Order: sequence, then C-alpha cells, then structure tokens
Amino acid sequence: MKYVIAQSAEEALKALKDAEGRGTIIAGGTDVMVELHEGERTAEVLVDITKAADLRGIRIDGKEIVIGSAATLSEIASDPIVRQYYPSLCKGTGSVGSLQIRNTGTLVGNIVTAQPAADGAMSVAPLNPVIVVRTFDGEKRLKISDMYVGFGKTALDTSKELVTEIRIPVPEKDEKASFVRLELRKSLSLPMLNAAAMVKYSENKVVWARITMGPVGVGPTRAAAAEEWLKGKELTEENMAEAGRLALKDANPRSNPLRGSREYREHSLPIIIRRVLEDIKAQF
Repeated sequence: MKYVIAQSAEEALKALKDAEGRGTIIAGGTDVMVELHEGERTAEVLVDITKAADLRGIRIDGKEIVIGSAATLSEIASDPIVRQYYPSLCKGTGSVGSLQIRNTGTLVGNIVTAQPAADGAMSVAPLNPVIVVRTFDGEKRLKISDMYVGFGKTALDTSKELVTEIRIPVPEKDEKASFVRLELRKSLSLPMLNAAAMVKYSENKVVWARITMGPVGVGPTRAAAAEEWLKGKELTEENMAEAGRLALKDANPRSNPLRGSREYREHSLPIIIRRVLEDIKAQF
C-alpha cells in the first residue's frame, strides 16, 4: 500500500487522480483504518490530508464560520470562535469517542462515515452547514442531508472527491442551538439516542426550528412534524413536550442489543427532544 502525505488540497486531488480509483482520503483514520482491516473498504493508496495547511484551521469569513476538513474534533470542541457562536457544536464534537479519537478524528470524517448517531454530525446538522467538495472537474456545495444515501453510506466518493471545508452561517442574536446525548455508559462511543436543534425565537414565538435526531433513520433525521407544529408558538413546557411527542412521527428507531430496544428509544426520544428545546429556551 502507498501512503501519500498531501501538503495541499491540490496535491491530495492529484494523488487521487493518479491512483485511478484505487485511492482514498484519510484524515484521522479512526474509521477508515478499521474498515480496511475488516475488509469493508479496499484501497491501494492512502492520501493523508492532515498536513495540508489549506484544509486546516477554523476562521470567520464574512458571515460564515469556516471549518477546514482536516480540523480535528478536539480543535473544534475547544475553539473560541465555535464556543462563542455554537457551544452546542463544541459539546457534540467533544462527545465523540475518547480523547485519543477526538485528537485525530475530524468533523468531516464524522459526517462522511454516515453513522446515523454520530455526535459531531448530529450537532452540526441543524446549523444549516454547507459542505464544500472539490472534484477533478471543479467544486460543488452540498447540504448535510445530501451526504447520506443509506445506513452507513455516504454520497461522497473518497476515491475521486475531497471535502475541503464546512461553512456554517453565523447565528443572529435570536437564533440559538443545542445538543443532547443519551448514553448507556461512558465506555460506549455511540449514544443510545441524540438530538440537536436550532431555533429562531422572536417576541416569544418560534419563527422556525430545525430539529435533528438519531439513530432513528438515515443520518441525522429531521423531526419535520415537530418543526412545523412549533412555528408561531411559545416555548412553553407543554409545547416543548408536544414537539417531543410529534418527533416520533418522523422517527424509525431500531432495536440494538447494546444501545437499547426500539420500544425504549420510542419512550425516551420525546424526552430528549424536550430537553434540547428546554436548553435552547434557557439561552434566551
């Protein structure tokens, strides 16, 4: 196997092109290396982007927060820009796996692996992020919902495409976000349930809400019925509890021997949704 340490996005793309479909991008490698070892993925060339200066860092660009694709989960969780605008994203990225995993894994990797309950992906999903992808022919911009095509299946072809950055709008003063995780014990890397939300709340009324939850479908699943019902309503205890119940309309949890039965998740999900909304209300 050939290992290429790319110094830029351009070098990474050239290495992929030279590999003629037999290469793959690697950053933290916390999932890729396991998949290679288990035979779930094949590659003859690994293209490491961790040294690519143009793919690292976190910055403000106009009215957007830009997170480089090689920025680690630990870097995001402790970054002052992210902490100022989106403490919920700090919480989500700071919940992934162990400290060792967070020190090497990336938010982009957390999205690309397409796990339905990935904490980093869940916490960024309601923030309306744009994923910027470089290809051999140019650039494209995707919504996070575009990244998931099935359970554990991404729309990204890592043998031909490279995510360069995630761009997240800077929130207005009347927009707040939250992330909540339900876990069985600290040793589990994936949660039993998690949820995130972002709400625009003006004059004690919900203007709009984006609520995501997992693992109850393919990727971070939108609670569309709850979002629609909340519009124009006050965030009272009764309304937040009802939004939690309505979230079940868009949820299809499966039983898991380690992380809870379908029945347990259906019972717990409304509580998790209510908690994430309560946290948002407390921020206003």
